[in-house]
Amino acid sequence: MASYFKSSIHRGCDFVHDFSCSPCEENGFNTEAHHYCTQCKKYYCQNCVSKHDGLYQKHAVLGRIDVEKWEAAPEVVDAIKRCDMHPEEALKLVCCDHDQLCCHVCVAVDHRPCTKIQHIPEVAKGIHKNIEFQQIPKKIAELHKQLEKMKEARLVNTTSLKKTRAAISDEIKRIRKQINEILDKIEKTTLQDLDRMIATLEKSIKKDIETCDKMTIELQNMIAAFKPKAKSSESKSYIAYRKSQDMISQANDHIRDMSIKKCYNVTFQPNNIIAERLTSVKKFGVLEEQIVQTKQPHDPLTDPNHVFRVAEFKKYNLKINDEEGCFINSVCELPDGEVIIADTFNCEVKLLDKEYRVIDHYDVDCNPWDVCHIAGNEVAVCVNNYGDGKHELHFINASKGKIVATKKLSFTHECIAATHYAGQLYIASGCALYVYTMSGQKVKKLYEDDSWNDTVQKCAISNDGKTIYITNYDGHELITLDNNGNKLASLTDPDILAPTGVHVTPAGQVFVCCFRSKTVLQVEKDGGKKLATLARKKDGVHRPRALFFSSRTSSLLVVGWHKTFTVMKLI
Repeated sequence: MASYFKSSIHRGCDFVHDFSCSPCEENGFNTEAHHYCTQCKKYYCQNCVSKHDGLYQKHAVLGRIDVEKWEAAPEVVDAIKRCDMHPEEALKLVCCDHDQLCCHVCVAVDHRPCTKIQHIPEVAKGIHKNIEFQQIPKKIAELHKQLEKMKEARLVNTTSLKKTRAAISDEIKRIRKQINEILDKIEKTTLQDLDRMIATLEKSIKKDIETCDKMTIELQNMIAAFKPKAKSSESKSYIAYRKSQDMISQANDHIRDMSIKKCYNVTFQPNNIIAERLTSVKKFGVLEEQIVQTKQPHDPLTDPNHVFRVAEFKKYNLKINDEEGCFINSVCELPDGEVIIADTFNCEVKLLDKEYRVIDHYDVDCNPWDVCHIAGNEVAVCVNNYGDGKHELHFINASKGKIVATKKLSFTHECIAATHYAGQLYIASGCALYVYTMSGQKVKKLYEDDSWNDTVQKCAISNDGKTIYITNYDGHELITLDNNGNKLASLTDPDILAPTGVHVTPAGQVFVCCFRSKTVLQVEKDGGKKLATLARKKDGVHRPRALFFSSRTSSLLVVGWHKTFTVMKLI
């Protein structure tokens, strides 16, 4: 250490020494050391060393001529005095330019241009009377208390997680047992059908064998009547002749019938839909990590009860080249901020960048009605051609500013809206809501209302999968279902006329747009109450068809029967 500091560094009226006198430093003076005691492990100036020698005559004291040896026996530095950057050095200086504690190496390497380098004893004068200094122990004690509470809470949390793990494990085992019971029942029913079929066939075979045995005996008995023996009367012979003819005819008929069905057999055609559905299901359920926040600042993006208001309206043009106009029927945002819209009027799916400029489009041979985000950059598009009865779901990927089609699914009913949740597709047909696997196998019809033509137009599912929202266009209402299809609520309101789009944010806020009333609403999570009317026709909302909340920008994207779409900044 001393080899790097053979001379002092001057900073204004202060001197920064390579070694400072320890007693002087303790008394607030900045004095260069000329001696080092190997026993005391302290530095001394000329004045202090005489006092030291008077008290400790047998101590070995090294002078400046032996300064290189001082490195072999460095000052014992308390942990609090050590430099974070150079742990072998003690903190002795303060750089006021950077408001940073420094050792000699810090000053030489990082603070050479600085003009305000002060010795710590000078800066520290009167520190014990400083109010903030006096409050430090109290603050530390409070922090210590809080940290202990946090630690205790984390330990309790660890215990609760273990209990949660056990509870979820039990639930998974219960589901597995339930599935096993269902499979056992299916197996039992199938085997019972097999046993009944085999028993019926065995009974038929036994009957054929008995008939063969009976006819064989009768034919053998009849042969005896034709053996040469004492002449019998012609009448008896005639009777034998006629009976034998009848018997031969019956035997031939039986042989012919048995020849047609030479052998009975049973085949088995597996029900592959069971394996397909089990294969498409990767897990028994969805595991979600939940962070419970307490006493945190209010965040509208995570508070399901927050009622938004509009801070700003902006409009963007969606036309491509010489298009006369657009009829945008759906919109969704991808994770990277790009946006997908379905232009029903122009039979196009359009890709927009983060500034809502059209950068690519995918031509569809018929009308695209809805876009549904699947995962990552994958989107499903509902396509219908009413002329030839085509009802399809087109899967596309949007990557690097381009749209690429991947696969299609076909349906026997209309496919006007779709929602994806937990590996299943929810397809709205206009008057019913179906559940399908990702491979296109129908699971069930979840809900139906055939009182009008357009009672199930679009749907949205809450983040936990427990609540489903449906827009009833003809009935002018928002329907709320549980995940079993049971109706929980039905909301009507003067501002709800011909509701079209519905969207649920990750936090659980519900938004609805209405075509005829030209309104955008926020609805409570339970679906039974209107919380706010966010926009009307006077705000530039023109025949809205769909909407999507962007968590990235805290904005509501509203599209409809117009060449522009509206971006509503919410707070």
